[in-house]
Amino acid sequence: MLLLRDDDIRAAASADGLLDDFQRLLARPGDGELILPNRITIDAGRGAGWLRLMPAISHGVGYAGFKAMNFHPEVGVRYYICLTSLADGELVAMMDADWVTAYRTAATAAIAVRLLARPGAERVTVVGSGTQARALLQATCEVMTPANVDVFSPTAANRDRFASEMGSELGVPVTASGDLDASLRTADVVLSAHRAGGDPAIRGGIVAPGSLVCGISSVRPEQREVDVDVWRNSRVFVDDLEHVRESGDGRLAVVEGLADDGDVLELWEVLRDPSRGRRSDDERLLFKSVGTAEQDIALAALILERGQHLGLGETIGNFPAVRPIQSAPAPTPVPAGI
Repeated sequence: MLLLRDDDIRAAASADGLLDDFQRLLARPGDGELILPNRITIDAGRGAGWLRLMPAISHGVGYAGFKAMNFHPEVGVRYYICLTSLADGELVAMMDADWVTAYRTAATAAIAVRLLARPGAERVTVVGSGTQARALLQATCEVMTPANVDVFSPTAANRDRFASEMGSELGVPVTASGDLDASLRTADVVLSAHRAGGDPAIRGGIVAPGSLVCGISSVRPEQREVDVDVWRNSRVFVDDLEHVRESGDGRLAVVEGLADDGDVLELWEVLRDPSRGRRSDDERLLFKSVGTAEQDIALAALILERGQHLGLGETIGNFPAVRPIQSAPAPTPVPAGI
């Protein structure tokens, strides 16, 4: 078993072509290759935060696994991933998943930008100024070169720092904005990655025709990111519909009859058939993402492969111990008539 710490993950992720390889794995080239149960979130109570488990079995990638995260309000949040080989059941890796969590969400949204933004899109508005907002803009700049970027945060110092640091890092003009509605009106692509609360920050009457809104902020049921008019007046794409329905935005869309099967496309469907994406330059599109274990396992598998190639990580040996099968396997049934 290979233990990959945060420094190992970041070193492995520096290899070229990671976004393209990630997109290939999310395309689900065959049916029945993914088992994606609902995530489990347990509130610890007594001021101790919460625990979340996100499992998946991905035959297309070759691994089963899960991501676990625990949040403590006085300390912060920790993430880790365990990968198990489907070939023999071996636990092949445990890895820090802080970077994986930020990048997989951002990269999935960037793939949506690649597929769904209108041709010639060049004006980007970022809502939020934290780690996830930075990762989202970085990933988006892998698939397009913005002519200008507005960043909105309610805290002036945070948006000013984001504009200065990200503009220098990415080589694109980034402007701090104190007027979210004004920035939304002119945006071709809206990247929403803020600390979502109970009230949506993005309103449908403000978003411009032809724009693409990528919302990744509201995951839990009490969180809202886009108002229902954004959903109602857009063609909607999601990373995984069942998981999106658990979010605050998704729950309201269900109540309004806007999140039925057939009304919403999942991203893998457009990856398989790009003609199912944008149909005109004027239509509004919403990509709503809550992050899934499918994305975690796919990206972790790519990081593991690169880490092994670079000789990164710490080998733990045989862990955990194997309890051998004691009984003989059941005989295979013989078809009738033979």
